[in-house]
Amino acid sequence: MYDVMNGVRVIEVAEHTYVPAAAMVLADWGADVIKVERAQGGDASRHMRLPGADGKVNPFFETGNRGKRGIALDLTQAAGREQLYRLIEGADVFLTNLRADARVKLGIEPADLLRRNPRLIYARGTGYGLRGDMANAGGFDYPSAWCRAGAGFNQTLPGEAPPKQPGSIGDLGGGVTLAGAIAAALFRRERTGQGAVVDNALYMVGTYFMSQSLLATSIGVPTIPVETQKDSSFALANNYRTRDGRWIALCLLMEKWWPDFVAHIERPALLSDPRFKDAEARQANSRALVGELNEVFATRDYADWCARFKTLEGVWAPIHSPLEVLADPQALANGFVSAVDINEHEQYMVGVSPAQFDERPIGKLVAGPRFAQHTDEVLREIGLGDAELQALHAAGAIR
Repeated sequence: MYDVMNGVRVIEVAEHTYVPAAAMVLADWGADVIKVERAQGGDASRHMRLPGADGKVNPFFETGNRGKRGIALDLTQAAGREQLYRLIEGADVFLTNLRADARVKLGIEPADLLRRNPRLIYARGTGYGLRGDMANAGGFDYPSAWCRAGAGFNQTLPGEAPPKQPGSIGDLGGGVTLAGAIAAALFRRERTGQGAVVDNALYMVGTYFMSQSLLATSIGVPTIPVETQKDSSFALANNYRTRDGRWIALCLLMEKWWPDFVAHIERPALLSDPRFKDAEARQANSRALVGELNEVFATRDYADWCARFKTLEGVWAPIHSPLEVLADPQALANGFVSAVDINEHEQYMVGVSPAQFDERPIGKLVAGPRFAQHTDEVLREIGLGDAELQALHAAGAIR
């Protein structure tokens, strides 16, 4: 954990991954994050399971909730809401992804909470924004950030079904952008004392990720083309299959890298071939060059190419499996993956928030809280005694 947000208290009323991931990033940066869950059932992601998972670890929950303290309040009861309001009075940040009608019903709209704490940074994540016909619609990253924003269309090969997105990339991308916006609002508050309302939406995140394609479309390019491997219009930004069935990705965008690449694949004749004499010629004859490179890459195994390309001037990458990422010396050396203890100190590896401070990795991480793990602890911090806690427990206002 870092210390850049030490002393910042964050209250989260959110479920699933998107907005909880924003609060998780703040926790990684040192904030004290209190996750408020429903007294009946908790965060819905606690009850989701990946096929094949052993049940001991729930990636759906852990991915957005490590490093937090967890309490459970029944916000439909006045007594439960009052505890939330008391927490807000001493908080710096509040985050939610509840829909508008639920926020109104529970009394957690910006006006409700800023009345209690004018310096509060109120952060709200939605599926489709605050205006328009979809303002109160639910959203998840696959339909909202991937499909509606154009990524699914842009990744559909001719004649094929649209691909599903890799798990939670829209949620996690939205989480880190929302965390950055909260940090900016906190910076302004330090200068001016002014609270803020910060808004983010999965559809917004998707359109940002698609900015290049949207700009291309707006100037008359129908879409950045989606191509098969063999039909790539840029052979040097393509994937190539090795003799043993693995894949290597090239991204040789600089003209100066071409001679060195040719030397590494030991095909000097390509330098004198008029079809490939410069970048313009190579693009015009890209399919022919793809054919040549397909033959070249099929002559060696994956490990051989990885060893050979260690001295390559240009940019390339092995196409890793997730298991290989967790063991990758480069990821480990830089702390891009780190250990977390879950369920009585069984150690697992996870990806960490994409920022580092003071030239050091974040180090070992703390798992997400068990359901209602810290309710009494947190409420004692705001002045509740044993008798009050017992009464609230008995009434079902807290768990």
